[in-house]
Parts: sequence; structure tokens; C-alpha cells
Amino acid sequence: MIKFDNSRNVINRILSAYKLKTVKSLADRWDITASVIGSRVQRNTFPSDFVIKCILDTGADLKWLCTGEGEPNIDGIKTEKKSIELSSEALEKLERIAALKNSGAITDDEYQLLKSSIFNK
Repeated sequence: MIKFDNSRNVINRILSAYKLKTVKSLADRWDITASVIGSRVQRNTFPSDFVIKCILDTGADLKWLCTGEGEPNIDGIKTEKKSIELSSEALEKLERIAALKNSGAITDDEYQLLKSSIFNK
């Protein structure tokens, strides 16, 4: 059986998983008031809903979040993936500049600049 750490430490690990520094910033991210989080800390009640949300958003390890044991295994904050639709013309341009980069005709910086101009049209 896993015995959870006190709620303040759990919240601190949640902050760490999100790479945030303050409870206020976490509350803003979750669109709740900081007092909701603060009351969990003050009453020392296990914030299971917060832990689940954190796991879903960051991929943090359950045991680490609850106890501080093990590795955090944080994947980073998950965001919706955007699909990229390229026209055949844009794909051809991308292939041409990739060939130029591979041949050494342009630098990595020039390649990135040209590539961004294709995607930002």
C-alpha cells in the first residue's frame, strides 16, 4: 500500500511537474482560485483530482507525485497536436531546401529561416 506524503508536498511536486513556481500560477492554469488549492493544503486532504489531472497533462509518475519516491518521468505538458497540411507546392519547396541543407549549400540557420517561411504563409 502506498502512503501518500502530506498534501503540501504533493502540491509542490505538481508545481514541479508543470514547471511552475507558485500556487497562483497553477490555479490560473487550471482556472480555479488559489484558495481551492490552499484549502487542500491547510486541511491536509489528499488532492486525488489534482494528481490525476497532473498525470494526464504532464505524464508525471503516480508514485512520485503521491510519495516523492522514484523518478518524476515528466513528459512535459501535453497540448493538442496540430495537424500540418502542406500543399504539394509547399512540400516540393521543403524537399528542395532540405536537399540544399544536406548538400551543404545552405547553413542550418538558413534552412530554419526558409522552412519557417514555408509554414508561416
